[in-house]
Amino acid sequence: MFRLVATDLDGTLLRSDKTISKETEEFLSSLYEKDIFFVPTTGRSHRELPDPVRRIEHLRYAITCNGGGVYDFDEQRYIYNFTIDKELAERVLRYSESLPVYPSFVCDGKRYVLTEADGKISDYVLRRAAAGVLDLAQPSRNLFATLQEMTSGLQKIFLYSKDDDLTPGIIARLKEEFPELFITTSGPIFIEINAAGIDKGKTLRLLCEHLNIPIEESVAFGDAANDLAMLKAAGCAVVPANGTDEAKALADINCESCDDDGVRKALERLISQDGYGEAGRNMV
Repeated sequence: MFRLVATDLDGTLLRSDKTISKETEEFLSSLYEKDIFFVPTTGRSHRELPDPVRRIEHLRYAITCNGGGVYDFDEQRYIYNFTIDKELAERVLRYSESLPVYPSFVCDGKRYVLTEADGKISDYVLRRAAAGVLDLAQPSRNLFATLQEMTSGLQKIFLYSKDDDLTPGIIARLKEEFPELFITTSGPIFIEINAAGIDKGKTLRLLCEHLNIPIEESVAFGDAANDLAMLKAAGCAVVPANGTDEAKALADINCESCDDDGVRKALERLISQDGYGEAGRNMV
């Protein structure tokens, strides 16, 4: 049996309109009664969790910023916080000036976004960003000056590619220039940069250790490149029908799409042990 559910949000738990069904909300709230932890595991910061997720009852932990932090909502603090030091972050931001991207970064759960000359966030970024992510963002005309005001390193640097087709080439250039960082993507224009060795998989392991839960007793749901390490780490990897081929190659279970309540339906079958049998690398 499993004791922890770690699920990506955008493209996995959340439907295309960034909502979840009432049935899924109620089901996830009921996991607490079964002594199962529900843990959103996302590229978003803890401040950016959408309302449908925040409404899930007994929500205590969230793995945020692609593994850059674990936030404890009860204690209102990070129990793990992995950052890119300010000097290295400045080098990345300087380098990004030569790339066709819009830069932003997250520090202590707050996102700062470079604005246009008029002080407004680019209409392109506003259109393409996940719904709700920029609602609390802080516009900045000078990210370097903003960076110097920070009292700690950055949990994540986030670049919005100006063209879907350019994203793979931009990622390749960044990996060559900054091999000491973890660089991945969660969608066509999203380029996500974390401290070395930090990803959703590593942080899932740390949270399981913190809760005295064997990693084999975790189930992970994910759909994209930034979920691969988590899918590899968990006791059982589940990928929705809309997931990438890379993610599906790691799946122990394939479930319905995010728009068809795939996470809930998979968990219902796993809990009842009806329909999946002995699915999972280490689960029975």
